[in-house]
Amino acid sequence: MTQVNPDPHTYGYMFVPRNRITSMFGSSADVLQAVQDLRTLGFADDAIELFVGEEGADTLDLPADHHGVNARRLRNMEAFMVLEAGDSHRRADDAMRQGGAALVVRMDGHEALKDEVVAALRRNHGWLVRYWGRWSIEAFD
Repeated sequence: MTQVNPDPHTYGYMFVPRNRITSMFGSSADVLQAVQDLRTLGFADDAIELFVGEEGADTLDLPADHHGVNARRLRNMEAFMVLEAGDSHRRADDAMRQGGAALVVRMDGHEALKDEVVAALRRNHGWLVRYWGRWSIEAFD
């Protein structure tokens, strides 16, 4: 079963979802079909995470409100220096707080499937689709 609202900060605050593709969904039917399509591409359930609603937003803590002053300062500096990241985090947090869902796909070992993953997410009405690389953010909208 795909993980729903897991704690991504088990080993410390995850500042950037590196080597992951993220997408937002407004419909549970769309996100569930996207998960099925990812499984068809060969992704195991432990490589797929869903963050849903207020609980998902609180768990992800994209503004770093619950991870101390230093994490909040870094997040604010990131928003200022890397507009794409700050905008993406703000829009994702807002969408989850309005009942949406964030889907996170860990690409470890599946980098060659990046285009197919993006196509599956977009085909299922995913938006704010991003690939978070080591030194870059790739936007697909």
